[in-house]
Amino acid sequence: MNQTSCHSYFAICSAGTIQNRIGFVAAENSYFDPDYITEKLGIEPFETHKMGTPRKNGHGHYPFSDWACCKQSEPALDAEEQCGKIVQQLRPLIPQLQDIKKEYNVDYSIIIVPHIYNEEKPILGFDSEIIEFCHHTGTEISVDMYIYDKE
Repeated sequence: MNQTSCHSYFAICSAGTIQNRIGFVAAENSYFDPDYITEKLGIEPFETHKMGTPRKNGHGHYPFSDWACCKQSEPALDAEEQCGKIVQQLRPLIPQLQDIKKEYNVDYSIIIVPHIYNEEKPILGFDSEIIEFCHHTGTEISVDMYIYDKE
């Protein structure tokens, strides 16, 4: 039987817009080399994409750059605690994150991905430490929720 779970992570992505019949279009000065971000922050990402490189599925090229780190999966039902762990890792790097934002047109996100089964609910909340980090870095919080039928 499947159980409700959640994972959360921090991402840096090219800023841009979604345009009809085109898809995502990266904004000016939003291209960055993921290796530069890794070096600047001193954190190994779990996933990166560099604008212009071929997609893994062989269909076209990535129209953006992105870099993702600090993936948290425990505790499985407490997104607030996961976000807190991410912020604890990144809080000492606020000056570097602010510098990256000045240098590139990028978006910062804490992404929460709950997989919900049988109407079980994960804890979703944000304490003042998380909110303060988001304020100082311009980080948005995004929830990418998956809800499955009772079966």
